[in-house]
Amino acid sequence: MFHLDGKLIDLPPRSRYWYDLIPLSLKPLAARLSALLPRGRVLTSAAQLAAYGADGLGYKNYLPDAVVLPADAEELVRFMRGTKSLGLPVVMRGAGTSLSGGPVAVQGGIIVHTSALRAVREINAEGFWCEVESGVTLNDLDAILKPHGVFYPPDPSSGPVCTLGGNVASNAGGAHCFRYGVTSNYILGVEAVLLDGSVHRFGGPAGGRGPWREDWKRFMIGSEGTLAAFTRFWLRLLPLPEKVWTFRATYPDLRTTESAIHALVAHSSYPAAIEMLDPRGVAMVESSQMACGLPEGSFLLLVEIDGPAALVDARVAPVSEILRQAGALDVMFSEEDTIRKKLWKARKAAGGLLGQLSPSYVVQDAVIPKRALAEVLQLVYDEADAAGIRAVNVFHAGDGNLHPNFLFDSRLPGDLEKVERISKRLMERVIEVGGTLSGEHGIGNDKSGYMPLVFGPDSMRLQLAVPAAFNPAHQMNPLKVFDCRRFAS
Repeated sequence: MFHLDGKLIDLPPRSRYWYDLIPLSLKPLAARLSALLPRGRVLTSAAQLAAYGADGLGYKNYLPDAVVLPADAEELVRFMRGTKSLGLPVVMRGAGTSLSGGPVAVQGGIIVHTSALRAVREINAEGFWCEVESGVTLNDLDAILKPHGVFYPPDPSSGPVCTLGGNVASNAGGAHCFRYGVTSNYILGVEAVLLDGSVHRFGGPAGGRGPWREDWKRFMIGSEGTLAAFTRFWLRLLPLPEKVWTFRATYPDLRTTESAIHALVAHSSYPAAIEMLDPRGVAMVESSQMACGLPEGSFLLLVEIDGPAALVDARVAPVSEILRQAGALDVMFSEEDTIRKKLWKARKAAGGLLGQLSPSYVVQDAVIPKRALAEVLQLVYDEADAAGIRAVNVFHAGDGNLHPNFLFDSRLPGDLEKVERISKRLMERVIEVGGTLSGEHGIGNDKSGYMPLVFGPDSMRLQLAVPAAFNPAHQMNPLKVFDCRRFAS
């Protein structure tokens, strides 16, 4: 006999397998997880867990109790069937590039890393759809689709590493979402695993017709890991554009920049992308290895048009004239792939460069009516400058999707509190001008406290009913989206 957790265990004499006789519920967490997944797919050491303490937001850290890495959908289903007996929160995670504090273990628990689910199962170019697993990265999918003459339009800046599962969970957008729309516009179907291990298919390549009639995919898109684990998707594809022109224009101030954006949006050329970098963002790019000759000291617009060659070529002169008439200091445009790709690489790398300038930074995400663009950006600068915090703006100007970046040092007393006060003031003003809290990053735990700024008690109650229907105990990703979603074992 021996004692374990205050209980007396009676073992047969000279038993060589005494450990196997201990009830699973009394064994350490690693042993319980190893009973659900093969050896080597369970991480519990401090060094291993340290990599999962934060997402791309970075400045808050929550260590999980363990991380599991299912090799395929079958292992994921087997793990989900055993989650209830674990009595711990379950948090789904792809590449961890999200910027809202979403795939992190705020209450501790198990992080389920789904990067191994990365098969592209089928490409139907004639039907303009494909079937892919949730761990496929965005740029890998684009490279596989290109020889088929089709593409998947959503293009967040983290494309080289972000996974489709994370994109669907946060309803990601990207630079070209002005014309093409965000992730939800391209999801035909979702396969999801609920906490009880049951597998459900919501929609499909036929969009809900056929044997899969439970077309609840809208519940899943943007659910931020609070409802189910994703295993695969059916995605809508588009034909590759025949030709693309990219424009670069610089402006002396916010007002002229906003004027150019309004003129572009109203014009029949209908650009695919309208991006903006402020002078601080331009200087950051030009002082890095991504430098591409951007004129410093000015606000910069990066604009793109695409489509049939003859049509796009005919639109080059009108678009360049719009940019000039708004008060541009400089206008450049090119159809040359090397020039275009260099410009876009600089734009998409801007977020990553922030980490070279500051020990800590927060990237916010909000959507405003374009008429308030200059006003809200000025508020960002005024509030940040008054608090002694650096602000850099790089964002999707065409659809009013702001991404102000606040640079600070979380090790200095009071710095984090300053950033949180600025963020709250920003969100309050965003709501006042008719905007909303997120365009593509999601709510996570970073903005859950702002939800009452947008939604009243009745609306909040109705929204909370959705995760409660799928996940009554809030075991999946607790304290996300709604700060009252707490898991009690």
